[in-house]
Amino acid sequence: MIRFLKLFWFDVKGYLLVRSVLRKQKNTVDFNRLGLRVDWVNRAYTVINPSEEDKGDSEEVLRIKAQNKMLPIHRYMDKIGLSELVTVSVERVPETNSYLLVYYPIMRVTTTWGIVIGVLSLIACAWALIIL
Repeated sequence: MIRFLKLFWFDVKGYLLVRSVLRKQKNTVDFNRLGLRVDWVNRAYTVINPSEEDKGDSEEVLRIKAQNKMLPIHRYMDKIGLSELVTVSVERVPETNSYLLVYYPIMRVTTTWGIVIGVLSLIACAWALIIL
């Protein structure tokens, strides 16, 4: 239980740190030059589109070229100190050759099931203290 609370605290602390850094960086030149945006749950995201001359290439070649376009964004995340606090999700946008990059905070126990188990554990502990 104590381990869960510690990890939950680290999740909240990491989320707040990521939110703070993204809010400060949101209006900088580098952030906008890379095409990054921040959504309402404080995830940074962008869409990697192929250039006009790349549109006829095969799927593998397009993926490699998209990965090359992701490198400056990864370096920027490292530069602002978020590379150890965020993880990236890369998904292909359906019916296009574009890729969606989403950087979101790393959460260890803050999942739907983690919260449910934590709340049930707290209720059980409180019930045991009241009864005893």
